Amino acid sequence: MSEQPIDTDSASQDDNPAALQLWDVFRGGLVVSMPAAIALAGITALDAVQPWHAVGAWMVSLVVAMGIVRRHYSLLDAIKRHIQRRAGSSAPERASRTGDVLSSIAEGIGETSELAAALTRLFRTTADRRTQLQALNERHVSIIDNIPDPLLFLNAKGRVQSMNKAARDRFGGRIMGRELSHVTRDPGLLEAGNAVLAGGGHRIVEISISDPVYRVFNVRVEALPGQQEEQRTALVMFRDLTEIRRIESMRVDFVANVSHELRTPLATLHGFIETLRGPARDDLEAHDRFLEIMDEQTSRMTRLVTDLLSLSRIETAEHTAPNEEIALRPLAEHLAAAAELTAARRGIRIELDIDADLPALIANSDQISQVLQNLLENAIKYGRDQSVVTIRAEIAGDLPASVSLQSEDLVAISVSDQGDGIAREHIPRLTERFYRVDTARSRELGGTGLGLAIVKHIVSRHRGALTIDSKVGEGSRFTVYIPCVAPGVTKSQLFAAG
Repeated sequence: MSEQPIDTDSASQDDNPAALQLWDVFRGGLVVSMPAAIALAGITALDAVQPWHAVGAWMVSLVVAMGIVRRHYSLLDAIKRHIQRRAGSSAPERASRTGDVLSSIAEGIGETSELAAALTRLFRTTADRRTQLQALNERHVSIIDNIPDPLLFLNAKGRVQSMNKAARDRFGGRIMGRELSHVTRDPGLLEAGNAVLAGGGHRIVEISISDPVYRVFNVRVEALPGQQEEQRTALVMFRDLTEIRRIESMRVDFVANVSHELRTPLATLHGFIETLRGPARDDLEAHDRFLEIMDEQTSRMTRLVTDLLSLSRIETAEHTAPNEEIALRPLAEHLAAAAELTAARRGIRIELDIDADLPALIANSDQISQVLQNLLENAIKYGRDQSVVTIRAEIAGDLPASVSLQSEDLVAISVSDQGDGIAREHIPRLTERFYRVDTARSRELGGTGLGLAIVKHIVSRHRGALTIDSKVGEGSRFTVYIPCVAPGVTKSQLFAAG
């Protein structure tokens, strides 16, 4: 709430000594001059002074007393109205050493001046204390606002009295002054809130909220201490468990997928071993055929375990960006030469289109080799017979809208095939572990379902990006963007965020 401004000029005028009623001044003068009147009466009774002289002296003392009374009453009245004005104001006004009524009165002499000086010191101390309390309150509000978890404060009626910034961002300001049911209608949370406000203590519940996106929260409702039962308030703390639950689900899915991937080859091996020990013990032709199949299944499990270990190593070092400088063309030429025999079996030709003046990459040589190898193997596996696979590398120009990178100096490395292409609905999930567009074909070709997941994590470690473009019936293009060396840019600046 905003404070009403104070008119200091009018306030000072209100504090100035006001004219008192003549009767009040006269009555005060009588009281003050009474000792003098008694003394003069005694002297007159002793015939030491003429009566009319005594009356004259008393009249003079009465006038003097009325002047003194008027002065003191005016000052006290000014002090009283000054105190009343300050007591009725919520503004953090500070008593100054000069310029206000109390300071002017304190410059005089007498008990009234001492009273004004004492009040000035009191107001100054109170103003300092109030400023300190306001600063402390603002600090506490700032601390609460910077807590990343949403916090709600419920009053005794169960309505939202205040909230922190995280709560405003999550639930909006519309819930201020509303009941907890406007946050969520989860019966467990509503029951916990009512129970805590009625009986104190605390309750913990887990809820899910689907608006605007699905989130899971662990909610603690706790009564604030030091309050009467009918005035009890509560603090509602939301802890976001969405990411934890997602990771748990991924772990469960991962274990299930690994188990599923290993179950088939292990069952095959077990069946063949039993067959070789039993009915086919003396069948040499069956021995050769079964051993070949067992070798294929063993190789499949070996590839799976190797990819899993590779993925684990990459994730462990993902927070540390590499800082080596490597030349891409020799690396690509070596990988293309190694894959030529496999490609030639299907009549596939591998072409390289790499700029001669391509700058060095800021990358890990082994991991970039793994990225190119995985993408090249996929292109050969899923490309059509008698087609072309192209490895192209160039300085990245206009980046796609989906790519947001800090580095301005990037090399775009793409691997394109002329295969059947990938339907649009599958593209967002291609980098998920064990996700396959065609499960049977992938297993038949020896895929583990981890190749693109490995590519994604390697590119992430290099602070790069991966894009996938595909048209059904035409082929696919996988492009990775990797930071490169550029004139005037140091590696420390390039990877400051890493």
